Amino acid sequence: MGLIELLFAMALLVAVMAAALPFVDQLMSRFQMARDHYVATTICQGRIERARGVPYSDLPLLAEDAQLVDDFGTPASPGGRFRRTTTVLTDDPADGLTTMLVRTDICSCSRLGWRTRLHPIKSGGHVCQFGGTHETMRFLFTDLGDQ
Repeated sequence: MGLIELLFAMALLVAVMAAALPFVDQLMSRFQMARDHYVATTICQGRIERARGVPYSDLPLLAEDAQLVDDFGTPASPGGRFRRTTTVLTDDPADGLTTMLVRTDICSCSRLGWRTRLHPIKSGGHVCQFGGTHETMRFLFTDLGDQ
C-alpha cells in the first residue's frame, strides 16, 4: 500500500508542477522584459552622459546608426542584445542649441516562451529580431562659447 500511495503522491506533484509551469514562464518573461527596459534606459542615459563630456563642436561625431551594444553600452557586434541609434541635430530647435536623441531597441529573442541568456540567436526559427520594443531619451545641449 505504501508504494501505491507514493506513486499517487508523485503523480499529484507532477500534475501541480505542470499546471504551475505556464505561470512561472510568464513571471520569468515579465521579469526579463522589465530588466531589458531598465538596461535600455541605462544605455541611453550612459550615451548622454558620455556626450556631456565632449566639446560642443564635437557632438555631431557621436551620431551612430543601429550600433549593436551589450548590457553596458559597449559596442558588441555580433553579440549585442541591444541596438543603439544616436541622432544629433545641430541648431535644433534654435541656433546655438543641439538636440541629441538616443534610441535603444531591445532584442526580442525567446525560445518556447523562455528568454535565453545568449543573444542574439543567429540560426533556427528564433532569430534575434528588434521589434517595436525600445527606450528613447532626448537631451538638449547649448553652446555657451567662451564665457
